[in-house]
Amino acid sequence: MPTGSAPEHVGLLESLIKWATPFFTFVLGFLVSRFTMSKKERKDHEAKLVETANKLTAEQARSFQEFTTAFHRYINKQDAAGLDDFFEIATKGELYFDHMRQTCDAVLANNVDKTAVTNSIYPKVKDAVERTLPDFYSTLQEVAQREGIQYSGELKRENYESIYLVYEKLSPSITTKQ
Repeated sequence: MPTGSAPEHVGLLESLIKWATPFFTFVLGFLVSRFTMSKKERKDHEAKLVETANKLTAEQARSFQEFTTAFHRYINKQDAAGLDDFFEIATKGELYFDHMRQTCDAVLANNVDKTAVTNSIYPKVKDAVERTLPDFYSTLQEVAQREGIQYSGELKRENYESIYLVYEKLSPSITTKQ
């Protein structure tokens, strides 16, 4: 074994350490910074979640207003309800439930502020599952029957899956906090 080769290995090891330490420190720092957020980045992210919640709930509120207006017109109608009433309720109702599905999709993807979910979104989801969806379909059946319209629509969970998922996911946690 040559005696002069040991110092060469030590020198090689030392230069490797001198080169590798800054490199690995840089890589580690880069990776850590990608998986963590600064205080400003967290605040910006929270603001975006609140903004998303506000936008979704505003769209949902607007479509709910249109939906309930169509319902009230039908209920308060002096003469017999007609085909136009059926289509108005069906169209406005589907628009409202579509907005609710979009909101629930955002909730399931964690793209909405949790406080807004608890205080604003979940109560509407609960009302939709327990009351509004069944009333919607029974009203459409009633108008169709009265008008002699062939209508075989029925409430199917798969058509409103994200709404039901949010309802089931949040029901136990919301009721235990109250």
